[in-house]
Amino acid sequence: MHRDSNRDMTIRELIERQRRFARSGDIFEQVVDTLYQARVLGKRLAELTDRQIGQLLFDVVGDRLTISGPETTICQQATLRLFRSPAGRLTTSDVESSKQRTVCPRCGNDMLLVLGIDEPDYRECILVACGLRIPV
Repeated sequence: MHRDSNRDMTIRELIERQRRFARSGDIFEQVVDTLYQARVLGKRLAELTDRQIGQLLFDVVGDRLTISGPETTICQQATLRLFRSPAGRLTTSDVESSKQRTVCPRCGNDMLLVLGIDEPDYRECILVACGLRIPV
C-alpha cells in the first residue's frame, strides 16, 4: 500500500478504499489495511466542518439505509443538527436560500444544494440524466 499517496486522495476515495479493503479476500488487507485506512480517514474527517460531516452522512451513510428503518430517521436528525452546529452554522442567508426553489437552466427540474467535501459547494440537478452542476 502506498501510504504517502493517502494525502492526495479525496475523502470519497478514502471511503471507497476502506470499503475495498474490508471486502478483500486477503486477510491482511481485511484486518491491517482496513484498520490503517480507518485511521487515515478518521484524521481527514477531523479536518472537516460539521456541515461537511453532515453532507457525508447524507451522501454516504444515507444511501445505505432503508427508508423504513429507525437508522434513517436518526441519520436525518444528526445531519440536520450538524448543519445547524456552531462549527458549521447555517447562516440566515443559507436558510432563506434553501427555501427558494432553484430551477435547472438546462432541464427545468429542481436543483439541490450540495456542500462540498473535497470541492466547493455546488447546486446539482435532481435529474440524474441531466447531471448539471453549478458552483455556488
